[in-house]
Amino acid sequence: MPIEKISSRPSFWLGNETLKVPLALFALNRRRLCERLRQNKDVQKNSIVLLQGGEETQRYCTDTGIVFRQESYFHWTFGVTEAGCFGAVDVDTGRSMLFVPQLPESYAVWMGK
Repeated sequence: MPIEKISSRPSFWLGNETLKVPLALFALNRRRLCERLRQNKDVQKNSIVLLQGGEETQRYCTDTGIVFRQESYFHWTFGVTEAGCFGAVDVDTGRSMLFVPQLPESYAVWMGK
Protein backbone atom coordinates (compact mmCIF):
# COMPACT_ATOMS: atom_id res chain seq x y z
CA MET A 1 0.00 0.00 0.00
CA PRO A 2 1.41 3.44 -0.86
CA ILE A 3 2.80 5.48 2.04
CA GLU A 4 0.50 8.45 1.37
CA LYS A 5 -2.54 6.15 1.65
CA ILE A 6 -1.40 4.86 5.05
CA SER A 7 -0.46 8.28 6.43
CA SER A 8 -3.85 9.79 5.50
CA ARG A 9 -5.73 7.31 7.70
CA PRO A 10 -6.55 8.23 11.32
CA SER A 11 -3.66 7.21 13.53
CA PHE A 12 -2.19 7.39 17.02
CA TRP A 13 1.09 9.29 17.00
CA LEU A 14 3.35 10.69 19.72
CA GLY A 15 5.29 12.98 17.40
CA ASN A 16 8.61 12.98 15.63
CA GLU A 17 10.84 9.94 16.05
CA THR A 18 7.82 7.71 16.79
CA LEU A 19 5.75 5.42 14.60
CA LYS A 20 2.17 6.13 13.58
CA VAL A 21 -0.22 3.40 14.67
CA PRO A 22 -3.48 3.14 12.71
CA LEU A 23 -6.53 3.61 14.92
CA ALA A 24 -7.98 0.56 13.21
CA LEU A 25 -5.54 -1.52 15.27
CA PHE A 26 -7.34 -0.60 18.50
CA ALA A 27 -10.70 -1.55 16.95
CA LEU A 28 -9.15 -4.88 15.92
CA ASN A 29 -7.87 -5.39 19.48
CA ARG A 30 -11.39 -4.84 20.85
CA ARG A 31 -12.84 -7.32 18.34
CA ARG A 32 -10.21 -9.89 19.33
CA LEU A 33 -11.04 -9.33 23.02
CA CYS A 34 -14.76 -9.90 22.35
CA GLU A 35 -14.11 -13.00 20.27
CA ARG A 36 -11.96 -14.52 23.00
CA LEU A 37 -14.54 -13.72 25.69
CA ARG A 38 -17.41 -15.16 23.61
CA GLN A 39 -15.43 -18.42 23.35
CA ASN A 40 -15.19 -18.62 27.15
CA LYS A 41 -18.12 -20.67 28.50
CA ASP A 42 -17.99 -18.77 31.80
CA VAL A 43 -18.78 -15.43 30.15
CA GLN A 44 -22.54 -14.90 30.10
CA LYS A 45 -24.56 -13.38 27.25
CA ASN A 46 -25.07 -9.60 27.47
CA SER A 47 -21.75 -9.15 29.30
CA ILE A 48 -19.95 -5.83 29.31
CA VAL A 49 -16.26 -5.28 29.96
CA LEU A 50 -15.55 -2.13 31.96
CA LEU A 51 -11.93 -0.96 32.01
CA GLN A 52 -10.40 1.82 34.05
CA GLY A 53 -7.41 3.67 32.68
CA GLY A 54 -4.60 4.99 34.82
CA GLU A 55 -4.90 7.85 37.28
CA GLU A 56 -2.48 10.72 37.71
CA THR A 57 -0.77 10.95 41.08
CA GLN A 58 0.99 13.76 42.87
CA ARG A 59 4.27 13.52 44.72
CA TYR A 60 4.04 14.13 48.46
CA CYS A 61 0.79 16.11 48.21
CA THR A 62 2.44 18.90 46.24
CA ASP A 63 1.90 20.32 42.80
CA THR A 64 4.67 18.10 41.41
CA GLY A 65 3.19 15.30 39.36
CA ILE A 66 4.73 11.92 38.72
CA VAL A 67 5.16 11.20 35.01
CA PHE A 68 1.93 9.52 33.91
CA ARG A 69 1.96 6.26 32.01
CA GLN A 70 -1.32 4.76 30.82
CA GLU A 71 -2.26 1.24 31.88
CA SER A 72 -1.01 -1.08 29.13
CA TYR A 73 -4.27 -3.01 28.78
CA PHE A 74 -6.24 0.23 28.49
CA HIS A 75 -3.98 1.64 25.80
CA TRP A 76 -4.09 -1.71 23.95
CA THR A 77 -7.89 -1.62 23.99
CA PHE A 78 -8.63 2.06 23.34
CA GLY A 79 -5.39 3.77 22.26
CA VAL A 80 -5.80 6.46 24.91
CA THR A 81 -2.91 8.06 26.78
CA GLU A 82 -4.88 10.54 28.93
CA ALA A 83 -5.52 9.85 32.62
CA GLY A 84 -8.88 9.37 34.29
CA CYS A 85 -10.68 7.59 31.44
CA PHE A 86 -12.96 4.58 31.52
CA GLY A 87 -13.95 2.34 28.64
CA ALA A 88 -16.75 -0.14 28.12
CA VAL A 89 -17.08 -2.89 25.52
CA ASP A 90 -20.26 -4.87 24.85
CA VAL A 91 -18.99 -8.43 24.40
CA ASP A 92 -21.92 -9.57 22.20
CA THR A 93 -21.90 -6.67 19.73
CA GLY A 94 -18.37 -5.31 20.09
CA ARG A 95 -19.78 -1.80 20.55
CA SER A 96 -17.40 0.29 22.62
CA MET A 97 -17.72 3.50 24.60
CA LEU A 98 -14.98 5.73 25.94
CA PHE A 99 -15.65 7.94 28.95
CA VAL A 100 -13.30 10.92 29.22
CA PRO A 101 -13.35 13.20 32.28
CA GLN A 102 -14.52 16.76 31.77
CA LEU A 103 -11.51 18.98 32.36
CA PRO A 104 -11.81 22.25 34.27
CA GLU A 105 -11.29 25.53 32.38
CA SER A 106 -8.02 26.04 34.28
CA TYR A 107 -6.59 23.05 32.38
CA ALA A 108 -6.12 25.29 29.33
CA VAL A 109 -3.91 27.65 31.35
CA TRP A 110 -1.40 24.89 32.08
CA MET A 111 -1.79 22.59 29.09
CA GLY A 112 -3.04 24.87 26.28
CA LYS A 113 -6.04 24.32 24.09
